[in-house]
Amino acid sequence: MKIEDLKGKLQVMKHIGQDDAAVQKKMEEMNNELQEKIYDLQDLESTNKALIYKEHQSNDELHEARKVLIQGLPELLGIRTNIGLKRMRELDPKTFHDTCKSRFPPDEAEIQATTLYSSWQENLKNPDWHPISRRN
Repeated sequence: MKIEDLKGKLQVMKHIGQDDAAVQKKMEEMNNELQEKIYDLQDLESTNKALIYKEHQSNDELHEARKVLIQGLPELLGIRTNIGLKRMRELDPKTFHDTCKSRFPPDEAEIQATTLYSSWQENLKNPDWHPISRRN
């Protein structure tokens, strides 16, 4: 915005006083300032592009490392290890169905499981919701 403002002022000054030495000096100062601002803007754009490139590169490296870890973890842990991989804030609907089958009559178990699962899914979407809160 400042660059456009300086360009406009320079155009006005060119039309006003082409013979006046003071106006010429002021135009030269404004032109130098304009060039400096353009250089600063180009420098910032270049830095921004470099940072965006580094960010993409880092994200690609993280995704690749995550894939390798997920692929290698089962081999590392072995058959007897009882650790599973889950995604944050995702529920397993099978757990709700199994639990409701043992607590409710067969005709009501499916409805209860779906209701509970939906309720918990909605709660997990809320970042302010904490199922376990510490009390002093």
